[in-house]
Amino acid sequence: MPTFQITTEQSIWFFPLCLLLGFGYAFWLYRKDDRFEDTKKWIKQVLFFCRFSLVSILAFLLLSPFIKIISNTIEKPIVIFAQDNSSSILMNKDSSFYKDEYLKQTEEFIGELSKDFEVKKYTFGETLNNNQPIDYSEKSTNLSEVFNQIESKYYNQNVGALILASDGIYNQGSNPLFLNSSPPYNIYTILLGDTTIRRDFILKEVIHNKITFLKNKFPVEIFAQINKAAGKKTTLKIIQNESVLYTKDFFIQNHTFSISETVILEAKNTGTQHYRIEFSELDDETSIINNKKDIYIEVLDGRQNILILANSPHPDIAAIKKSIESNENYKVTTDYYSSFNGNLTPYNLLIAHQIPTNQPLFKVLQTNPIPVWYIIGTQSSEIEINRLNLGVELQNSKGQFNDILPKSNSQFPLFTLSENTQKLIEKFAPLKGYFGNYKPTFEIYPLLNQKIGNIETKNPLLYYAQLDSKKLAVLFGEGIWKWRMQDFLTNQNHNAINELINKTVQFLSLKEDKSKFRISHNSLFKENEEIIINAELYNDSYELINDPEVKITLTGENQKNYNFIFNKTSKAYFLNAGVLPTGSYSYSAHTTLGDKKYVQNGKFQVIPLVLEANSTTANAQLLQNIASKYGGKMVYPNLMKSLADEIRSNKNITSIIFEELKIKEWIHLRWLFFVLLTLLSLEWFMRKQNGAY
Repeated sequence: MPTFQITTEQSIWFFPLCLLLGFGYAFWLYRKDDRFEDTKKWIKQVLFFCRFSLVSILAFLLLSPFIKIISNTIEKPIVIFAQDNSSSILMNKDSSFYKDEYLKQTEEFIGELSKDFEVKKYTFGETLNNNQPIDYSEKSTNLSEVFNQIESKYYNQNVGALILASDGIYNQGSNPLFLNSSPPYNIYTILLGDTTIRRDFILKEVIHNKITFLKNKFPVEIFAQINKAAGKKTTLKIIQNESVLYTKDFFIQNHTFSISETVILEAKNTGTQHYRIEFSELDDETSIINNKKDIYIEVLDGRQNILILANSPHPDIAAIKKSIESNENYKVTTDYYSSFNGNLTPYNLLIAHQIPTNQPLFKVLQTNPIPVWYIIGTQSSEIEINRLNLGVELQNSKGQFNDILPKSNSQFPLFTLSENTQKLIEKFAPLKGYFGNYKPTFEIYPLLNQKIGNIETKNPLLYYAQLDSKKLAVLFGEGIWKWRMQDFLTNQNHNAINELINKTVQFLSLKEDKSKFRISHNSLFKENEEIIINAELYNDSYELINDPEVKITLTGENQKNYNFIFNKTSKAYFLNAGVLPTGSYSYSAHTTLGDKKYVQNGKFQVIPLVLEANSTTANAQLLQNIASKYGGKMVYPNLMKSLADEIRSNKNITSIIFEELKIKEWIHLRWLFFVLLTLLSLEWFMRKQNGAY
């Protein structure tokens, strides 16, 4: 129950004076008023009380009184119920139980918990989902991401327990036993699925190149595991366009048998090539979904050749080379200015690390159309930089250098970096670059600007430009090798720095498309991935426009058509076609500008995800270890009622009482206004009735 305290801004000892003032005024008014001589005594008493109360209250309000209301709010502990919604739950003999009876038991269990706790219900697969039906439709499982999202959503809240209902099978993310931080609540687990090892052939993994080149031979590494099938035989086939490219028989020698096979295939056609790897099914096999995999390989007609020239050995060179070679479409050659033969013909792009004085190659570059990425550092000449006309004139440097931090330019128009990469770049270590004024001499497009200490400047750090028909990029700083190391330290990978360098290389080396209507998209999409397609339309002056409507028709393998209209962005077009069924799709996009009709055709693949079929035996040990490590307990579905009792008896799961203080001034109390109005009205009415006004 709330408690109330009345206090005043002035001393409360003035309160008797307020009463005395009210009494004196009422006494003086009604003591010898001849108009009330014949009036009944009780009427005079009521009139006296009304005037006494009214004046006393008004006088009391002059003391600035206010009321304190102290109330207690009880917050129930939160219990989070996270249900594994992945397809592996149904890959066992009890699939009908999990579709029907288990769902009823779950609702009863949650209803029982709701009597004492605030229950939050989620499902999960690749991510944590709210208000999603339990239909076991998720194509992958990431347990570590579930814990990370719960920690983020319920940070600093009164979470008492997390209940994880799962088969313990995860195929994305890290081991949930090794969380970055220990949760401040207990974790209970409910073991689903089947822990019995049954006869099953599992094609665990197929390792292959994502990209290869026409006429090249490339390896396909196949790894499989067979359980409870000693003495049986299986046949491996590799099929393309219903033609069998490879076949081999395997005789299974024991109950736990592994296959490791490397097959060399040849890329005979360009484009996205589809191969099916499959093993023949066994008698009484638990599941045959995991006997086969589809792989897709992009076959290109030629590889881009990149040349890195340096003034001297530098760790930047190795860092840039490794990032570029993460894309198989590029081949990198490194050399030094002093030993280079001067032949630029074999190369699609030159990366010039440092700009030294009196280097003959730079005179050649003035007329050679090869795109160049200049990296300017402490071994570069200010005079040579300005002589090359790189789009920025360096002034008043006096040979001094700064530690320059990167700052992303949100208005950069030439290509996009992922949001994660943009955020990470701004946390990268400083580069060593020239001090001075940077004066643009023609139009440039900065991707990164310079930040000196805490001061953001308009000076470019990394920018792109096009002079006549030649593309160029300039990085005003050396030390990009530190960015690569910092990327790995933060993310355990080089994805951010690889994206930055490869987007730069791609922009510079890509031959300019002169067509006025262009469509761009990925060649492969996963079956749970949204289909994103971009379009651009240019007028006769090659200016981006988006006035006319752009339509597209997607056609699947079953000849079913999907019709869409592109959304308009600030200058181009964007389409999110949602998630489509697996298979090969062709499309025809068209628009009309003036009296000209433009059409673009293309293809892409939606590939299936079969991660959940790679393991069909529930991982009871993992769930047991999670429960033990985080102070919980593992139970089977038929013991969920006992789990509710276990959580209730946990003394660490308690409600929290919050004390809330509210302060209100009496002058703002609406009911007090009506009290005063009532006193005035009553007194006025009774005086009028008795002949006094």
